[in-house]
Amino acid sequence: MDKIISDTSKVQNIFLVIQDEKYQITITNLIDQLVKEKKSICFVSANKTKQALEKEFTGKKISMEKIFFVDCVSKSISKGKISWSDEKTQYIDNPTSLTQLSLAIFKLMENTKIDFFVLDSVNALLIYNNEKEILKFIHHTTGKLKASNTTGVFAYLKEGTDEKVLKKFSQFVDKIIESNPPIQKEFVRKKGKLESFEEIKL
Repeated sequence: MDKIISDTSKVQNIFLVIQDEKYQITITNLIDQLVKEKKSICFVSANKTKQALEKEFTGKKISMEKIFFVDCVSKSISKGKISWSDEKTQYIDNPTSLTQLSLAIFKLMENTKIDFFVLDSVNALLIYNNEKEILKFIHHTTGKLKASNTTGVFAYLKEGTDEKVLKKFSQFVDKIIESNPPIQKEFVRKKGKLESFEEIKL
């Protein structure tokens, strides 16, 4: 996790591939360390409600002060009881509303200086949207993040990964990190074709 954070001065968009059994602890540890580094975070959740995430984070004694949420889940299960937004949260109708999701992300970022953008997860969005739509969304998002000097972390569950699909997504990021504690693999873009990556064992 130190490696991810230390590298953010060099790269702006990271595709973080995580083993299923380590997924939740990896995300939680990432957020914990970013908070300790006093970074402001835009956390986009496509599979858990803000309420559930706050319970998990506070249970690990993670401060909520600098975490801002884009919640793609709560509104669809609340039957209209959730408002469109509040000071620290943007609520999306459902994970299929990618245009609404993009607008919500950058509305939040217009009003708050965000150091890190964390998407949890690419896989969850792929359940509700086709691959072409997600590729377009990630392309648009990574471009906006670079323009705003915000580091992006796009979480992706490794199990069942289609290498061809992963290669398509990789063209929009600066680095792929495969996390499998205590072993970690890193793939850094080489000069040449966009899809050309070199593996470095950490």
